[in-house]
Amino acid sequence: MDDTSRWYRPKPNVLLLIGTATALFGYLSPWFRGSRRRQWWYSGWAYLETEGSWTWWVVVLLVIAIGASLWAGRSVGLALFAAGATVAGMFLAGAVVAVSLGMLPERTGIDWVGELPFGLGIPLMAIGFGTAIAGALAAVRRDGESS
Repeated sequence: MDDTSRWYRPKPNVLLLIGTATALFGYLSPWFRGSRRRQWWYSGWAYLETEGSWTWWVVVLLVIAIGASLWAGRSVGLALFAAGATVAGMFLAGAVVAVSLGMLPERTGIDWVGELPFGLGIPLMAIGFGTAIAGALAAVRRDGESS
């Protein structure tokens, strides 16, 4: 059965969808604690609960990317749109993590960031953003080969 006339049916780009969803999950998961004694973790979820404002843009961009990736298998334009939203979300998520690191008290050691107790958030974001971009590049490459 030819599906081309049914543009309204989702045809996801699986790598883009899984990668973006993983990045969103990583953003909302705990990233690190300020010290081993503290119970509070820095995370996107904690910012959304307390601060909100500009940190919501990461979630909005990644949800847009997830939505576009559902139809990215039908349209290279949507795959590129999803990739653009993912990269924008990646940039803002990196800014939120950098601001979080800047909020920590100054340390004397040279590798104080490496000494922080880390959660799964940052590795999940890295894996997710990388997978999403790989999915977008694969979609563009497939389209270039079929032309």
